[in-house]
Amino acid sequence: MSAKMVLMHTSPHPQPYRRTIFAALMEVVKIDLIVVPAGFVVAIVFWIIGLGSQLPYSAIPEWAFALWATVSGLSVSTLGFDFSLAPSLVTLGLWFLVATGAKRVVRATAADSPTESVEDPGGWWALMGTALGTFVVVYAGPLLVLSIVVGQATVTPLGFLRLFLFLVTAVAWALIRVRGIGDIPGLSMLADETWSVAAGLARRLLWAAVALGAIVLVAGIVIRWGDVDDTLQVYSSPVAAGIGLIVVQALFAPSIFYSALSWIAGTGVSIGDAGTSSAFRSTSAPVPDVHVLRLLGGDYPAWTAAAPALLVLLGLLCVILGRDRARDIAAQSWTGLGIAIGILFVAFEVLALFAGGALGPLGLSGFGPSALTSALAITAWIGVGMAAGLLLIRLSGLHTEYTEFSDDDEDFYAEDEPEPIADDIVNDDERR
Repeated sequence: MSAKMVLMHTSPHPQPYRRTIFAALMEVVKIDLIVVPAGFVVAIVFWIIGLGSQLPYSAIPEWAFALWATVSGLSVSTLGFDFSLAPSLVTLGLWFLVATGAKRVVRATAADSPTESVEDPGGWWALMGTALGTFVVVYAGPLLVLSIVVGQATVTPLGFLRLFLFLVTAVAWALIRVRGIGDIPGLSMLADETWSVAAGLARRLLWAAVALGAIVLVAGIVIRWGDVDDTLQVYSSPVAAGIGLIVVQALFAPSIFYSALSWIAGTGVSIGDAGTSSAFRSTSAPVPDVHVLRLLGGDYPAWTAAAPALLVLLGLLCVILGRDRARDIAAQSWTGLGIAIGILFVAFEVLALFAGGALGPLGLSGFGPSALTSALAITAWIGVGMAAGLLLIRLSGLHTEYTEFSDDDEDFYAEDEPEPIADDIVNDDERR
């Protein structure tokens, strides 16, 4: 009898698991009801454009699921072209959609099991693992089946790695946003203040990197405006071509900005088998008539070799600008700086994997920054600037000032703390 009672006490109740699985299924259905119709709308538009070639109706679902596969990082071969360079702006939007759905799953699961119990310490993680595992499997399963069977997608190691990172980073972001880092093994030892400062610094660095990439691109277009203008003259309608090219480049904006950072860092951008273009070397490889691609060809001035200093300056300024922020970074010291660098590297590595691939013929069969070296180089240059910034804060005495200020605060509040009233002053029988 006692053994039976113990078994009943330790066995998890199936009701929370059923609710968890159902909640994950509903979130995936919501996402699919947005993604799949949107893919069909885009495919129908392309089918109408290509109607002059008498394309069959079967091309519509094929293109719709091929688009879903490409946006998710898989490789697609259709109409004699290879596509594995994801439109990164659309990919980023889909990532936020998936991450938001995972966030709702985590919040609902946390409500069913707010914390681990002493009797069943693994129960919370079992329920959360069931929720997130169901969410990932139910989303990735139909995607892979429909993309391979209908969309002519091919599951390559790189494509599978992209899809894996796409889902894992979305789920990790959702879990951290809802529960923080205290529930994650290996990160629970970090103080909340340390994580908050490091995450804020990493976020500031990412936005600053986007701004730097945009500035470099604009400067390159201004300096080489003649070459950029020549790209439009080959089209029958330069105005319409310019508008269309701007829209297409906007769809790949995150990859373009990251490629600009790789060019600055010296790892450069590969253009098929024709070489690599970077701040240290130029190439004369033929490229399609697109504005930003024209910036990769031709010779560069000698002073472009100093471009990595921009990344060092970016890291330096993000650390020292803002007195309160500098104090917080100095208070967390090298631990906070190391965590911020780690977050930055993970973000850049994911971007690097999605920024390269094949996009049809004309020298773009193997296009993009190196996924192995570009993230390391960019993070290293920025890390040098961050370390220099922390050293400058320490040399300026701001860290000491912060510490002394905290000690003075403690003494101030200790002095102003009211003394306890003696028990014999107030009688319990007296009116208060």
